[in-house]
Amino acid sequence: MDNNNINQKGAVAAEYENMKQDRQPYLTKAKLAAKYTIPSLITDVEKKYQNIQQIETPNQSVGADGVNNLASKVTMVMLPPNQTFFKFAMDDLVLKEEAPDNTSKYKDEVNKGLARVEKLLIDYQESLGDRVCLGEALKHLYVTGNTFMIHDPKEGLKYYPLDRFCIKRDYCGNVLVAITEETVNIDTLPKDIREAVKLKVLAKKAKVNEKSKSHSQEDDVVLYTKFERTEECWKTSQEVEGIEIPNAKGSYPLDVCPFIALRYVRIDGESYGRGLVEEYIGDISYLDTLSLAIKQASLAASKFLMLVNPTGVTKIKHLAEAKNGGFALGRADDIAPLQANKYYDLQVAQAECDKIERRLNRIFVMKAAIQRDAERVTAEEIRQMAQDLEEALGNHYAIMCKEFQLAYVKISFHHLRKLKYKSLPNIIKDKNIHLTVTTGIEALGRSSELNKLITFLDIMGKLAPSAQPLGCKIDAISEKVATSLNLDVDGLFYSEEEKAQIQQQAQQQELIAKAAPNFVNKAGDMIMQQQQQEQQ
Repeated sequence: MDNNNINQKGAVAAEYENMKQDRQPYLTKAKLAAKYTIPSLITDVEKKYQNIQQIETPNQSVGADGVNNLASKVTMVMLPPNQTFFKFAMDDLVLKEEAPDNTSKYKDEVNKGLARVEKLLIDYQESLGDRVCLGEALKHLYVTGNTFMIHDPKEGLKYYPLDRFCIKRDYCGNVLVAITEETVNIDTLPKDIREAVKLKVLAKKAKVNEKSKSHSQEDDVVLYTKFERTEECWKTSQEVEGIEIPNAKGSYPLDVCPFIALRYVRIDGESYGRGLVEEYIGDISYLDTLSLAIKQASLAASKFLMLVNPTGVTKIKHLAEAKNGGFALGRADDIAPLQANKYYDLQVAQAECDKIERRLNRIFVMKAAIQRDAERVTAEEIRQMAQDLEEALGNHYAIMCKEFQLAYVKISFHHLRKLKYKSLPNIIKDKNIHLTVTTGIEALGRSSELNKLITFLDIMGKLAPSAQPLGCKIDAISEKVATSLNLDVDGLFYSEEEKAQIQQQAQQQELIAKAAPNFVNKAGDMIMQQQQQEQQ
C-alpha cells in the first residue's frame, strides 16, 4: 500500500487492512461453522443492512442448541452469581517471617483483609453485568474459535466478533498487536475532533459525487482502537477517518492486559484459534443434509391424494359430491391412494440422524446424553455420567482459567482502584500475594470445600474408633487424610494449650457438679433451722 493511501486512510486503518489478509482463512471457516449452528453470529459485511429474514437457517437445531447450552454452562462456571471464583492469599513463608511467634493469628487477620478486597471486587463486577457479555462472547468462541473483549471501567465487558478485530501473536501465543473495528455515530465523538471528522466525511461524499453534501446525523464512521505491546507497558490509541483521538491515548502495566483475546484451540505459531464446531463440522453438516432429506420426504409423504382410473366406471364428480356415509356409483378397484412407499428408507436416515445427535449431545454436554434410554435409571448413574461429561471439558476450563479469569480479575481490579478505591493497595503487583482461581470440576460446585470437609469427617469417624485400640496417632492419620483430599485443616484442631485449658474447664465443671448436691442440702438445712428459730 502506497504512502498516499496510508496518509489518506490513517496508519491504524491501513495496518488493519493488512492484517485482514491473515485473518481471512479463519473467517471463511467461521462462516461455514456458523452456517450450521447460529448463522447470525457471522454475516457478510456487505449484507449487514439487509433484512434478517434473508439469513438462511440450518435444517436442524442440534448445533444451535448445543452452542447455547455450552455457553450458558461455562458462563455460570466462569462467573458464578454472587460468588468468588478467585482467591487472594499470602505466601505461608512470608507469614512465618512476619509473625514467627503467632503465625496462625496473623494469618487470620491477613485473610480477613484480603476477603474484604475480594468482596469489593465481586460487588464491582456484579454491578457491571459482565455475565451477559461473556455468554454472547462464548458463542462466538465455540463457533468461530476466537473472540475479543475489552473491559470498560464504567460499562464492563464489550465483545467483538471475528470479523471486527485483527490480532498478531508471537510463536508462543503472546499478543503483540490487536486492532478492533467498530461503527460509531459522528455525534458521539469528542468535540475537539468532531468538526474535523465531519469535514472529512463531506469531502468523501464530494469525491463520489453524491447529491447531498450536507452532514446528516445518520452518518456513521469507523473507529479503530489499537493495542500494542512494548517492553515497558501496553499502549492504546484510537483513530477515526485518519484522525487520531488525543484523549484516547493510554497505557497499562504489562501484567494488566487491557483486553481479553480468547481462543478455543490454541496452535503455536498461529495468531488465531480454531473453534469447537470446526472440529465436528463433518457430523453437523451431515446431520443437516439428512435432516433436509427427511423433511422433504416427510412433506411429500404427508400429501394426501386419491388416484382414479381414467378408464374406469367411477366418476370423480360423484365421489366429490357424495356426502359422508352416502352412496356413489363406482368400483373400488378404480380408486387408490397415492403412496410414496419410502417408510423403510426414511427409517434408515432417521436412525443415522439419531446416532449423530447422540454424539453431538455428548460433545456439547447436553442432558440428553446423560440419561440412557431405559425404564429405570438410578440417580448415581446419572451423577456419574454427568461427571464424566464435565471432565471432558477440563482442558477447556484450564484454558479459560488462564486466558479469561486471571486476565478479567486483574483488569477489573485495576479499574476498581482507579475509579473508587485509590488508596487500595495494589495486591496484584505484590509478589507475596498469590491470585488463584477455581475451574473444572471444582468450579462446577461452589461447595467443594464443604464436600471435602464432610468427606474428611466421615473418613475420620470410621478410622478413629479402630485406630485408637491399635495405638495409632490420630493427629498423624488426620494430616494424611487431609493431604490426600487437598483440604486445609489449619485451625480446625485444638492446640495442646487449648486442649489443656478445655480439660481444666471440664474438671472444674465436674467438681462443681459433684459439690452442687451437698451445697443444696446444706443450704436447705440452714433455711429450715432459720425458720424454726423464727417460729420459736
